[in-house]
Amino acid sequence: MPTLPLPVSTRHASAPRRALDLVSPRTHAILDRLCLPVLLGCAVWAARRSKPAAAIILAHAVGEGTVGCLTRFPTGVWPVFSFRTHVRIGQVAGTSLLALSFLLPARPRAERNVAIFWGLVPLVLNSISDIAGPDAE
Repeated sequence: MPTLPLPVSTRHASAPRRALDLVSPRTHAILDRLCLPVLLGCAVWAARRSKPAAAIILAHAVGEGTVGCLTRFPTGVWPVFSFRTHVRIGQVAGTSLLALSFLLPARPRAERNVAIFWGLVPLVLNSISDIAGPDAE
């Protein structure tokens, strides 16, 4: 009895699929582009009450915009590094921004919470992004 060929996987043999590979590089790129204007708006909003919180949010926006423009994915402007590198940078930057956000004074609470939220976003998004596929290199 003839056997049917197995479907060829687009994944590398050395990179097994993780259970949390939920976001493709293309979807991640779109989410990054949607978050950038929201981050800038949050920085303007926070600037009225808390300059340190606004500075952290603005630093996040500038970093996100720069890294997004330099990544080789669909919305990259100057493709310098891989999506996998983009995710690693986001993990370090998100952790740093989250730590800085926790150091903000407890008052005003809303601006501190927004800074903490924007520190968590890259950690969550990067942890569920698919960096094992060929689009990630």
